[in-house]
Amino acid sequence: MATIIPDQPRGHEDRHQRWARLERADLWARYGELHAQGLSPRQAAKGLDVPRSTLPAWRAYQDRLEACPAVVALCQRVPGLACLHRFVMALPVVCVEMGACGIRLGCLLLKLTGLHRLVGTSSGTQQQVNRHVEEAMVASRQEESTRLAHEMPPKERTMTRDETCMGGLCLVGMDPESNYIVLEHTVPARDQDTWEELRAPALAGLNCKVIQATSDEAPGLLAYVAHHLGAHQLAGPLSCAA
Repeated sequence: MATIIPDQPRGHEDRHQRWARLERADLWARYGELHAQGLSPRQAAKGLDVPRSTLPAWRAYQDRLEACPAVVALCQRVPGLACLHRFVMALPVVCVEMGACGIRLGCLLLKLTGLHRLVGTSSGTQQQVNRHVEEAMVASRQEESTRLAHEMPPKERTMTRDETCMGGLCLVGMDPESNYIVLEHTVPARDQDTWEELRAPALAGLNCKVIQATSDEAPGLLAYVAHHLGAHQLAGPLSCAA
C-alpha cells in the first residue's frame, strides 16, 4: 500500500480556529467573573456557549506556559493581549521592513525576552506575521496615494485620438506629453457615442481633465470633442503613432 502525500502541504494558516485570541481572552475573563459568582465550570460553559471541555483545556494551556503566573494572567486578558499583539506586529515593521535585522533575529529577540512562551517564534510563524505586515503597509500606501490623488486638483491634459484598422477597427486615445495610452479598444463603429463609452471608464481612475484634443477631421471625432468632451479641438492632425 502506497503512502499518499498531498501535492500542497498544509501550513499553520490553513488550520481553522474557532475563537480568535482576543475573543478567547474575553471569554476567559467572563468565565472568571462567573466562577467568582459561584457557578461551576459546567454552568459557566453553558452560559458562555462553549463546549464543557474547552475551559479546562484553556486552563491546562496556561499551566504549560512555564511563565510567571502574573504575566500569563495579564496576557490572557484583552488589554494585555492587545499590548502583546502591538509589540509583535511592530517587531517586523522596525526590524525587517525598516531595518536590516531579518526574521531570524526577530525570532531571537522574542526568545531572549521570554515572549516565546506566549507567541510563536518559529521562522514559519514569523514569516506569516511579516506577510500580514507587508500587506497592511501596501494597503496603507495605496489608501494614502488615493487620498492625495483626490485632494489634488485635476491635471489638464491633451487627448490625441486616432483610428486604426489593423485586425479590425480600433479606437486609440493617447496623452502626447507622457505617451500614455489612455484607451485602445476594438469596436464595431467609430461614432461619437462609442468614443464616449470608452473614454469615460478609461479616465475614471485618473485625476485629470481633458481640455483639448487633436485628431483628423473625421465627423465623428469632431462631434465627440464638441458634444461630449466640451474641449477645444486643435487645428491640424496629430497621429497617435507620431
